[in-house]
Amino acid sequence: MSEPVSILKEALLTEKATMLSANLNKYAFLVYPDATKSNIKNAIEETFGVSVIKVNTLTQKPKSKRDRMRRGKLGFSALTKKAVVTLKAGDNIDLA
Repeated sequence: MSEPVSILKEALLTEKATMLSANLNKYAFLVYPDATKSNIKNAIEETFGVSVIKVNTLTQKPKSKRDRMRRGKLGFSALTKKAVVTLKAGDNIDLA
């Protein structure tokens, strides 16, 4: 998992993520579930050319849901992992 393509999925551009980037210099990304904090840090630094101070991760476990098309059988939403990356003062990432 040394390549950034195999670690980062996409940048999150939600209202909360936009407020974090504007006020606190933090950026949110969706990452693959087996990525570690050091892998994420290296991928961000290599991809965007910035200095990462801190990486916080959170894993959203899958929820069970009933599928009406399959006569009420259980299905599951996907397992997702998010990373919130704090950058050094003065660095920024242009996601637009």
